[in-house]
Amino acid sequence: MDEKDSELNLNNEEVGAVENVPSEAAEPAPENAPENAPEVNTEVTVKEVKEEAVAEPAKKKRGVRIFWNVFLVVVIALGILSLFGIVGEIGDDSGASFGEVMRNVSPLFCVILVLVVLLTMVLDVAKFCIICKTVTGKFRLGTSAKTNFLGRYYDAVTPFSTGGQPMQIYYLNTKGISGGNSSAIVLIRYFSSIMCWIVLGGALMIAGTVQGVLDGVSGGSILKITGWIGIGVNLIMPAFVMLFLVLPKLMQKLTVGVVKLGHKIKIVKDVDKTTARATKVVSDFKNSFKVMATSPLYLILLLLVCFAESALTFAIPYFVMKAFGCQVDGMLLSIMSLNVFAIFGVSFIPTPGNSGVVESMGALAFSVAAGASLVWSVITWRLSVFYIYILIGLVITIYDMIRKNTRGKKGAKKKE
Repeated sequence: MDEKDSELNLNNEEVGAVENVPSEAAEPAPENAPENAPEVNTEVTVKEVKEEAVAEPAKKKRGVRIFWNVFLVVVIALGILSLFGIVGEIGDDSGASFGEVMRNVSPLFCVILVLVVLLTMVLDVAKFCIICKTVTGKFRLGTSAKTNFLGRYYDAVTPFSTGGQPMQIYYLNTKGISGGNSSAIVLIRYFSSIMCWIVLGGALMIAGTVQGVLDGVSGGSILKITGWIGIGVNLIMPAFVMLFLVLPKLMQKLTVGVVKLGHKIKIVKDVDKTTARATKVVSDFKNSFKVMATSPLYLILLLLVCFAESALTFAIPYFVMKAFGCQVDGMLLSIMSLNVFAIFGVSFIPTPGNSGVVESMGALAFSVAAGASLVWSVITWRLSVFYIYILIGLVITIYDMIRKNTRGKKGAKKKE
């Protein structure tokens, strides 16, 4: 075998998934080919085929990202339009102009609102710091901050907020944290946050129901029904895991039964894989909390941080209304309760970040408190708890892209 044939075979092995690559060097020359015909550079040909094979899935992924970004923009636009429509139906005195609202703004509470939003972010980052310290022995402030904001961004732009956790696990893994530890960190953060979120949210909903906070709200019965449905949906995963830990044999049989039922009605394709996946989720949760249980002080600190972050998040609409000069003195718990009903009432809606629906629910819930500043209060509330994370995520993504390209150019220059 001559050198060209050997070189071609090596290049074909590098392509891997690309099969049947034409090999001009190995084929006999055509009968009528001129004697002085130029040789074909098979290395370039194979390289081009390889680049095309790699570029094809990249184009598909880029197309999917573009689709979801456009979809997110459309959903947000529809949400804002529906917000104005609902406000118009609530009452003629609900829509103050921007100039009128600005005249009543309280500079002090604007500063307090900004501080509350920043403190909420700090507490969210602190969760990862505490868990990283427990699992890896280091606080990793920078990694924790970026992991948190990337997760919030991908949660905001994916249906059912499903994109954040996989992205966080991937990012932690790129920072030298093992796959097992990366999964443990993200799962502990998720489980502790959702449990505190549900416990505090449920308590506020019960207190609000007793006080009758929804009695004067247009669409209050809808908020009440959807709110309790939402909290039930959010309880499914934690309850599933807890029951698995307490009654493992019974839950194993129940899981197999549910999966087989799903297979019969054509929802589940592979019974064994689906069952194994469900069991692995529980196993990962169990192993994660074994790690956290080794440091009870950090576990208690984590739960305190989770409760504090949840309370501040639920209270943000109150500070927004105070910033706009609304007469809401003594209504902190009532507004927090209304916020919980609005949040849980749309938590099972599959749009990214519940956009397009939560704004409408917020307009219904806060109509009794915000008055003429209702539209601007709801928009500012959503900016403070949702859109700001999209903006931060975009900044991080663009920064990483620029840094990666810069490093790539520097590396290319060094090679030259």
